[in-house]
Amino acid sequence: MELVTSKGSFCWKDTPPAPLVLLVGGGRRPSSQWLREMSEMSAVWAIDRGIDICCMASVTPELLIGDADSASPAAWGWGRSLEVPTIQHPRDKDSTDLQLALAELDVRKPGAAVLLTGGLGGRFDHAFSNVFSLQDASGTGAQVLGLADETETLFLVAGGQQFTARFSRRALAPKIVSLLPLSPVCETVTSRGVHWPLDRATLTMGRPAGICNRLAMGSKQIDVSLGNGLLGVYFCWDEARL
Repeated sequence: MELVTSKGSFCWKDTPPAPLVLLVGGGRRPSSQWLREMSEMSAVWAIDRGIDICCMASVTPELLIGDADSASPAAWGWGRSLEVPTIQHPRDKDSTDLQLALAELDVRKPGAAVLLTGGLGGRFDHAFSNVFSLQDASGTGAQVLGLADETETLFLVAGGQQFTARFSRRALAPKIVSLLPLSPVCETVTSRGVHWPLDRATLTMGRPAGICNRLAMGSKQIDVSLGNGLLGVYFCWDEARL
């Protein structure tokens, strides 16, 4: 599976290509330009306040889902005026809007590749829930790629996978690269193309020793692999905008 964006290309080797669905959540808003560019290569689903983000970017989603507790009435009405199919859930429920969207995705587009934007920034509990809801969905058959916008990304890499990020120009390379264990233990972690590479290292949640790295001098490519566990490969381009 390969994801090509204006920032670079990101490839999960030996993972078959799949249609991409971009879920737009209600966290930090991606730029309208970035969202429009991504909408040209993916289906777009708006999750509750994500409809406000789609409205601001003039991106018509394929589906609107949520309980309408955080979306503005004007944006919700905009979606309805465009006859966007809508699934409205009650506000009193056990699952988050993202979890409900992921369950609906498993029914409507089984095996799709999934990327969440508007999933970071704002409240920590929301971001935490988003990351681990995506992790849980990776066991359903969906190809969960991670969370992204033009400022920062967190891509998920599972045990046995090899991940490569390529940047056509050094100017497009991220300023920060971190490897974040999303399972209790990540074994046999190897990274290349960074200033401090790893060779068959073990990373744990209690001691995440892969924080705050950067590309090696002259490098325009990063390669990451691991034997067991689930790893988050984090890139940040503009820390001042977080």
